[in-house]
Amino acid sequence: MRILLCAALTLWFQTAFANNEMDHPESLTPAEVVEVLWSKHLAQELDPVLFYSQQPFLAASDLDEADKLRLLQMQNTFQGRTKTSGLYFPRLSQSLALRIAGEGQFYSQLNLRFGAQAIKALKKAKRLLNKAQTFGSKTPEEIQDLVFESPLAGEYNEGEYEGGVKLFLFCRKDRFYPCRFVMKDPFDQLVRNEDQTLWSMPALAKSAGNLPFNITNGQAPSGVHSIDSVMPSPDQQISYGKFRRMILNWIPSDKATRSLLPESALKKSWWKQASIARDVGRKWLRIHGTGRVNKDPDSKYFPHMPTSGCISVREGEYEDIEYRDQRKILDKIMEQMQLAPVYVNEVEIKGLLYVIELDDKKERVSEETLADYGIN
Repeated sequence: MRILLCAALTLWFQTAFANNEMDHPESLTPAEVVEVLWSKHLAQELDPVLFYSQQPFLAASDLDEADKLRLLQMQNTFQGRTKTSGLYFPRLSQSLALRIAGEGQFYSQLNLRFGAQAIKALKKAKRLLNKAQTFGSKTPEEIQDLVFESPLAGEYNEGEYEGGVKLFLFCRKDRFYPCRFVMKDPFDQLVRNEDQTLWSMPALAKSAGNLPFNITNGQAPSGVHSIDSVMPSPDQQISYGKFRRMILNWIPSDKATRSLLPESALKKSWWKQASIARDVGRKWLRIHGTGRVNKDPDSKYFPHMPTSGCISVREGEYEDIEYRDQRKILDKIMEQMQLAPVYVNEVEIKGLLYVIELDDKKERVSEETLADYGIN
């Protein structure tokens, strides 16, 4: 069965799903296949022929209840049903409650009913989501603590990231406006240009579908992520651009996340977005360029392009300016890691990424913005 699944999916993704922001289609599990189907469904790009062609390979025993709900909702959409007979859940795990609480708006055709424990779990999940989504502007002191007092990357996970970098991506609450990267080297010093000004780079962390952090295709979650090498090749260049994309992974537990934060951040909730996104099963976050062109110079994020949940940097030619920002950030990280900035060394890239929203101003995060927060 697994061999048939791999063979069918390889051809399927190479054709219809070539531009989806996921990787290694030949090795997907059934649950990951559902994730990709759901991603296309939310983007209103799912072809019913492709959907039904995968049903023989998606055994119920390989899927949890959340994935079964997704499949049923997609099936109902294609069959034009307005209602499904009641589905009863006497109990819900925390992860399933978080998924249903977050995705409930998309289950419009499912008549879900819940037992007492499930209702209690859903209420708790909604409180967690609301708390993580509650925004509070950060003070300069908080930001300086985060940048200057967070533990060394090399101290995390028994030294696994020794010699790696720390990236900080500072955003506005409104993700329509571009964010900005700064970097610390393996010695925990801010990376600077040759003239000793602060090195920084713009980036976009906006969902193309304007979805929240806890939803498939949603915006890149605030919090801490690990940076774990790059993808094997710069493939799918329409979606990802000409250069290899960096792999982002979840920090595996809240306890581990707390070990990466300064004392002033521990009682805050902004970093829990990444924890919740991890627990509901979001996948395949990356930092990458793009082969797509922003044709709207009036867009707030021009010339950036939004994604299905990843962090994107500028690429392409606009008014005689050629952007190759993914190439620049890959090279800069390798240089800081004392590696020659060449293709073969890209696989050695590693470190930590902190994503944080500064305030709710309606403007791009600039070098001047960072200086106002004491990062210069």
